[in-house]
Amino acid sequence: MNGGGADVASSAAPAGTDFLAVAQNQKTPAEVLEQILGHPALSPEVLIALLRHPHTPGAAMARLAARASGRVLDVLLGSLDRLGRWVEALEALLGNTQIPATKQPTIRQALELARKREADGARRKSLLLQVKELPVGQRLALAKKGNKDVRMILVRDSNEMVALETVSSSRITDGEILAIAMMRDVAEQVLRYIANNRRYRQNKQIILALLNNPRTPVGVSLSLGINSLADRELADLSKNKNVPGVIGRVAKQILDRRKGPGGPTAGGH
Repeated sequence: MNGGGADVASSAAPAGTDFLAVAQNQKTPAEVLEQILGHPALSPEVLIALLRHPHTPGAAMARLAARASGRVLDVLLGSLDRLGRWVEALEALLGNTQIPATKQPTIRQALELARKREADGARRKSLLLQVKELPVGQRLALAKKGNKDVRMILVRDSNEMVALETVSSSRITDGEILAIAMMRDVAEQVLRYIANNRRYRQNKQIILALLNNPRTPVGVSLSLGINSLADRELADLSKNKNVPGVIGRVAKQILDRRKGPGGPTAGGH
Protein backbone atom coordinates (compact mmCIF):
# COMPACT_ATOMS: atom_id res chain seq x y z
CA MET A 1 0.00 0.00 0.00
CA ASN A 2 1.28 3.44 -0.90
CA GLY A 3 1.83 6.05 1.78
CA GLY A 4 -0.38 8.61 -0.01
CA GLY A 5 -3.96 8.90 1.28
CA ALA A 6 -5.48 9.02 -2.22
CA ASP A 7 -3.95 5.63 -3.07
CA VAL A 8 -5.65 3.87 -0.17
CA ALA A 9 -9.05 3.41 -1.76
CA SER A 10 -7.86 3.10 -5.32
CA SER A 11 -5.77 0.02 -4.53
CA ALA A 12 -6.89 -3.13 -6.31
CA ALA A 13 -6.43 -5.13 -3.12
CA PRO A 14 -9.54 -6.09 -1.17
CA ALA A 15 -10.39 -4.20 2.02
CA GLY A 16 -8.19 -6.16 4.35
CA THR A 17 -5.45 -5.59 6.88
CA ASP A 18 -4.13 -2.41 5.22
CA PHE A 19 -7.55 -0.76 5.15
CA LEU A 20 -8.15 -1.80 8.75
CA ALA A 21 -4.93 -0.18 9.93
CA VAL A 22 -5.81 3.05 8.15
CA ALA A 23 -9.38 3.03 9.47
CA GLN A 24 -8.18 2.44 13.03
CA ASN A 25 -5.65 5.28 12.86
CA GLN A 26 -7.27 8.25 14.64
CA LYS A 27 -5.18 10.66 12.56
CA THR A 28 -6.47 9.44 9.19
CA PRO A 29 -8.18 12.38 7.45
CA ALA A 30 -11.82 12.36 6.38
CA GLU A 31 -10.91 12.35 2.69
CA VAL A 32 -9.15 8.99 2.99
CA LEU A 33 -11.95 7.51 5.09
CA GLU A 34 -14.44 8.61 2.44
CA GLN A 35 -12.52 6.70 -0.22
CA ILE A 36 -12.40 3.56 1.92
CA LEU A 37 -16.17 3.76 2.44
CA GLY A 38 -16.60 3.68 -1.32
CA HIS A 39 -14.69 0.41 -1.69
CA PRO A 40 -16.86 -2.37 -3.18
CA ALA A 41 -15.48 -5.10 -0.89
CA LEU A 42 -15.61 -3.41 2.50
CA SER A 43 -15.08 -5.89 5.34
CA PRO A 44 -17.16 -5.79 8.55
CA GLU A 45 -13.99 -5.16 10.60
CA VAL A 46 -13.09 -2.09 8.56
CA LEU A 47 -16.67 -0.82 8.69
CA ILE A 48 -16.74 -1.11 12.48
CA ALA A 49 -13.50 0.89 12.67
CA LEU A 50 -15.03 3.54 10.40
CA LEU A 51 -18.16 3.73 12.56
CA ARG A 52 -15.91 4.46 15.54
CA HIS A 53 -13.57 6.90 13.81
CA PRO A 54 -14.06 10.56 14.85
CA HIS A 55 -13.42 11.89 11.32
CA THR A 56 -15.67 9.58 9.30
CA PRO A 57 -17.78 11.80 7.00
CA GLY A 58 -21.54 11.41 7.37
CA ALA A 59 -22.29 11.89 3.66
CA ALA A 60 -20.06 8.96 2.70
CA MET A 61 -21.55 6.79 5.43
CA ALA A 62 -25.02 7.69 4.16
CA ARG A 63 -24.11 6.60 0.62
CA LEU A 64 -22.91 3.28 2.00
CA ALA A 65 -26.07 2.84 4.11
CA ALA A 66 -28.27 3.43 1.06
CA ARG A 67 -26.70 0.57 -0.92
CA ALA A 68 -25.52 -1.79 1.82
CA SER A 69 -26.33 -5.49 1.69
CA GLY A 70 -25.10 -8.76 3.15
CA ARG A 71 -22.55 -8.59 5.96
CA VAL A 72 -22.11 -4.83 5.64
CA LEU A 73 -25.84 -4.32 6.15
CA ASP A 74 -25.77 -6.67 9.15
CA VAL A 75 -23.03 -4.55 10.75
CA LEU A 76 -25.00 -1.34 10.19
CA LEU A 77 -28.18 -2.85 11.64
CA GLY A 78 -26.20 -3.99 14.68
CA SER A 79 -24.59 -0.56 15.14
CA LEU A 80 -27.55 1.82 14.98
CA ASP A 81 -26.32 3.67 18.06
CA ARG A 82 -23.01 4.49 16.37
CA LEU A 83 -24.68 5.14 13.02
CA GLY A 84 -26.88 7.64 14.88
CA ARG A 85 -23.95 10.08 14.81
CA TRP A 86 -25.18 10.94 11.32
CA VAL A 87 -28.89 11.58 10.84
CA GLU A 88 -28.43 11.38 7.08
CA ALA A 89 -26.97 7.89 7.39
CA LEU A 90 -29.98 6.58 9.28
CA GLU A 91 -32.32 8.24 6.78
CA ALA A 92 -30.44 6.54 3.95
CA LEU A 93 -30.54 3.19 5.74
CA LEU A 94 -34.30 3.50 6.16
CA GLY A 95 -34.60 3.93 2.38
CA ASN A 96 -32.46 0.86 1.64
CA THR A 97 -34.63 -1.69 -0.18
CA GLN A 98 -32.67 -4.55 1.41
CA ILE A 99 -33.97 -3.69 4.88
CA PRO A 100 -36.42 -6.28 6.26
CA ALA A 101 -39.78 -4.78 7.23
CA THR A 102 -39.31 -6.06 10.78
CA LYS A 103 -36.20 -3.86 11.18
CA GLN A 104 -37.79 -0.61 10.05
CA PRO A 105 -39.45 0.32 13.38
CA THR A 106 -36.08 -0.03 15.15
CA ILE A 107 -34.38 2.17 12.56
CA ARG A 108 -37.16 4.75 12.82
CA GLN A 109 -36.73 4.85 16.60
CA ALA A 110 -32.95 5.32 16.24
CA LEU A 111 -33.57 8.06 13.66
CA GLU A 112 -35.95 9.88 16.00
CA LEU A 113 -33.33 9.83 18.78
CA ALA A 114 -30.61 11.02 16.40
CA ARG A 115 -32.76 13.92 15.20
CA LYS A 116 -33.47 14.90 18.81
CA ARG A 117 -29.75 14.84 19.66
CA GLU A 118 -29.00 16.94 16.60
CA ALA A 119 -31.68 19.47 17.53
CA ASP A 120 -30.44 19.61 21.12
CA GLY A 121 -26.89 20.17 19.91
CA ALA A 122 -27.97 23.01 17.63
CA ARG A 123 -29.97 24.57 20.45
CA ARG A 124 -27.01 24.40 22.85
CA LYS A 125 -24.72 25.93 20.23
CA SER A 126 -27.16 28.76 19.63
CA LEU A 127 -27.54 29.31 23.37
CA LEU A 128 -23.75 29.36 23.81
CA LEU A 129 -23.39 32.08 21.19
CA GLN A 130 -26.22 34.13 22.68
CA VAL A 131 -24.82 33.94 26.22
CA LYS A 132 -21.26 34.76 25.15
CA GLU A 133 -22.43 37.94 23.42
CA LEU A 134 -24.06 39.33 26.59
CA PRO A 135 -22.26 42.06 28.56
CA VAL A 136 -20.67 41.05 31.88
CA GLY A 137 -23.47 42.57 33.98
CA GLN A 138 -26.12 40.50 32.22
CA ARG A 139 -24.01 37.35 32.46
CA LEU A 140 -23.65 37.91 36.21
CA ALA A 141 -27.43 38.28 36.56
CA LEU A 142 -27.99 35.20 34.43
CA ALA A 143 -25.58 33.21 36.61
CA LYS A 144 -28.03 33.62 39.49
CA LYS A 145 -31.32 32.93 37.72
CA GLY A 146 -30.39 30.90 34.63
CA ASN A 147 -31.22 27.23 34.09
CA LYS A 148 -28.83 24.28 34.06
CA ASP A 149 -27.81 24.73 30.41
CA VAL A 150 -26.95 28.37 31.04
CA ARG A 151 -24.97 27.51 34.18
CA MET A 152 -22.91 24.90 32.32
CA ILE A 153 -21.92 27.67 29.90
CA LEU A 154 -21.31 30.43 32.41
CA VAL A 155 -19.23 28.32 34.78
CA ARG A 156 -16.63 28.20 31.98
CA ASP A 157 -16.80 31.97 31.45
CA SER A 158 -13.46 33.71 30.93
CA ASN A 159 -14.53 36.29 33.51
CA GLU A 160 -13.79 34.69 36.88
CA MET A 161 -16.50 36.71 38.64
CA VAL A 162 -19.13 35.25 36.34
CA ALA A 163 -17.83 31.71 36.81
CA LEU A 164 -17.78 32.04 40.61
CA GLU A 165 -21.24 33.61 40.65
CA THR A 166 -22.47 30.61 38.70
CA VAL A 167 -20.93 27.91 40.89
CA SER A 168 -22.29 29.65 44.01
CA SER A 169 -25.84 29.94 42.63
CA SER A 170 -28.54 28.83 45.06
CA ARG A 171 -30.18 26.93 42.21
CA ILE A 172 -27.20 24.74 41.38
CA THR A 173 -27.51 21.02 42.19
CA ASP A 174 -25.00 18.53 43.56
CA GLY A 175 -25.13 16.73 40.24
CA GLU A 176 -24.05 19.90 38.44
CA ILE A 177 -21.28 20.46 40.98
CA LEU A 178 -20.02 16.92 40.34
CA ALA A 179 -19.96 17.59 36.60
CA ILE A 180 -18.09 20.87 37.14
CA ALA A 181 -15.59 19.17 39.46
CA MET A 182 -14.66 16.92 36.52
CA MET A 183 -14.22 19.79 34.04
CA ARG A 184 -10.78 20.62 32.75
CA ASP A 185 -11.78 23.94 31.23
CA VAL A 186 -12.90 25.85 34.33
CA ALA A 187 -10.89 28.34 36.35
CA GLU A 188 -8.91 27.01 39.31
CA GLN A 189 -10.88 29.34 41.56
CA VAL A 190 -14.07 27.49 40.66
CA LEU A 191 -12.56 24.18 41.76
CA ARG A 192 -11.15 25.85 44.87
CA TYR A 193 -14.62 27.17 45.74
CA ILE A 194 -16.13 23.69 45.47
CA ALA A 195 -13.33 22.17 47.57
CA ASN A 196 -13.80 24.78 50.32
CA ASN A 197 -17.57 24.30 50.52
CA ARG A 198 -18.45 22.18 53.57
CA ARG A 199 -21.51 20.69 51.88
CA TYR A 200 -19.54 19.45 48.89
CA ARG A 201 -16.65 18.15 50.99
CA GLN A 202 -19.10 15.64 52.44
CA ASN A 203 -19.83 14.23 48.97
CA LYS A 204 -17.34 11.45 48.19
CA GLN A 205 -17.98 11.55 44.45
CA ILE A 206 -17.21 15.26 44.29
CA ILE A 207 -14.01 14.83 46.32
CA LEU A 208 -12.84 12.03 44.01
CA ALA A 209 -13.65 14.16 40.96
CA LEU A 210 -11.57 17.04 42.33
CA LEU A 211 -8.65 14.77 43.23
CA ASN A 212 -8.60 13.23 39.77
CA ASN A 213 -8.95 16.56 37.97
CA PRO A 214 -5.55 17.83 36.76
CA ARG A 215 -6.87 21.41 37.01
CA THR A 216 -7.31 21.18 40.79
CA PRO A 217 -4.45 23.06 42.53
CA VAL A 218 -2.06 20.75 44.42
CA GLY A 219 -2.63 22.54 47.71
CA VAL A 220 -6.38 22.07 47.35
CA SER A 221 -6.02 18.36 46.57
CA LEU A 222 -3.78 17.81 49.59
CA SER A 223 -6.47 19.32 51.82
CA LEU A 224 -9.19 16.95 50.62
CA GLY A 225 -8.44 14.06 52.98
CA ILE A 226 -6.60 11.68 50.69
CA ASN A 227 -5.91 9.51 53.73
CA SER A 228 -9.64 8.79 54.08
CA LEU A 229 -9.93 7.21 50.63
CA ALA A 230 -10.54 3.51 50.21
CA ASP A 231 -7.66 1.34 48.97
CA ARG A 232 -9.16 1.00 45.49
CA GLU A 233 -9.61 4.77 45.24
CA LEU A 234 -6.01 5.34 46.35
CA ALA A 235 -4.77 2.82 43.80
CA ASP A 236 -6.70 4.53 41.00
CA LEU A 237 -5.41 7.95 42.06
CA SER A 238 -1.81 6.73 42.26
CA LYS A 239 -2.06 5.42 38.67
CA ASN A 240 -3.68 8.55 37.25
CA LYS A 241 -1.00 10.06 34.99
CA ASN A 242 -3.01 13.25 34.49
CA VAL A 243 -2.86 14.51 38.09
CA PRO A 244 0.23 16.23 39.52
CA GLY A 245 2.94 13.71 40.44
CA VAL A 246 2.91 14.69 44.11
CA ILE A 247 -0.75 13.66 44.42
CA GLY A 248 -0.10 10.25 42.88
CA ARG A 249 2.92 9.73 45.16
CA VAL A 250 0.98 10.67 48.29
CA ALA A 251 -1.79 8.22 47.35
CA LYS A 252 0.77 5.45 46.77
CA GLN A 253 2.57 6.17 50.06
CA ILE A 254 -0.68 5.92 52.02
CA LEU A 255 -1.57 2.69 50.25
CA ASP A 256 1.90 1.23 50.89
CA ARG A 257 1.68 2.07 54.59
CA ARG A 258 -1.67 0.31 54.88
CA LYS A 259 -0.26 -2.80 53.25
CA GLY A 260 2.84 -2.78 55.44
CA PRO A 261 3.33 -4.61 58.76
CA GLY A 262 0.34 -4.06 61.01
CA GLY A 263 -1.59 -2.21 58.29
CA PRO A 264 -5.09 -3.17 57.15
CA THR A 265 -5.46 -5.64 54.32
CA ALA A 266 -5.95 -4.48 50.74
CA GLY A 267 -9.69 -4.89 50.85
CA GLY A 268 -10.15 -2.87 54.01
CA HIS A 269 -10.89 0.75 54.76
